[in-house]
Amino acid sequence: MVSWSDSESTEGSAAQYISSDDSPLKIPATIDEPSFEGLADDLNVICEHGNPGRKYVAFEGISTGRRFIACATEGVGNCGLVQWVDEHLPEHLQNAIHKLWLMYEHSQHDNKMACLEHSSTVHNLTQQKKELQETYEKLVEDVNNLLDYKDSQPEVNQKNDAENISVSVESSMTKDAEIKKLKVVVDQLKQIHVAQASVIRNLKFNHLKEKEKLSSDKRMLEICYADLKKEKDDLKKEKDKLDCCIAELMKVDHGEEHSCFLHC
Repeated sequence: MVSWSDSESTEGSAAQYISSDDSPLKIPATIDEPSFEGLADDLNVICEHGNPGRKYVAFEGISTGRRFIACATEGVGNCGLVQWVDEHLPEHLQNAIHKLWLMYEHSQHDNKMACLEHSSTVHNLTQQKKELQETYEKLVEDVNNLLDYKDSQPEVNQKNDAENISVSVESSMTKDAEIKKLKVVVDQLKQIHVAQASVIRNLKFNHLKEKEKLSSDKRMLEICYADLKKEKDDLKKEKDKLDCCIAELMKVDHGEEHSCFLHC
């Protein structure tokens, strides 16, 4: 990993050239931060191309909120992450951010699974509808054939009247049975249409709820990032005050030692 030690500084006239024989470090996801953006000319950080790096603020995992410098070259020639500007966050803040990201990723996973389930359900219902439609068309064709057959029968003499009546009654019964069967198929098609519409409506409603939840989780992450940044600034101010107090105490101690030496 390419990094600077705590004792190194980016100030001065000479630019810091950062290079590594290892593979380029992956650049994490970022968030827009007007206070830290653009080329890092003021930090004198140069990537392996010999060009100034670009400023970013991470928005991924436990590194959320940390500033870093990355290669500004676009495309396959990008040499990746150059330098972290901020140190790691305290462990308790890392744990809190890690939990928020787990919640966010879990919501995304649930949303993807719901979409897959929705697609599978719609596919199955469509397939059933297609099969029932084919059955319906086949039954309609059979009924039409029966009607055509009845209309095309030649007239017979009186000897065959009884037989013709029997055949006609049987044909009528068969037709009635086919019509009843056809009505059952039509009812099934209507039920499938209703069920399909209900499933699609429910899945769409659940998708909207998941989308709202993801938006809420994102807002929570942004609020957490703002709180962490404020806490970090407050800690820096406290550190500066302590440094001033220590410097004053050191001056007082040095003055007392000097007075004692003159007295002796």
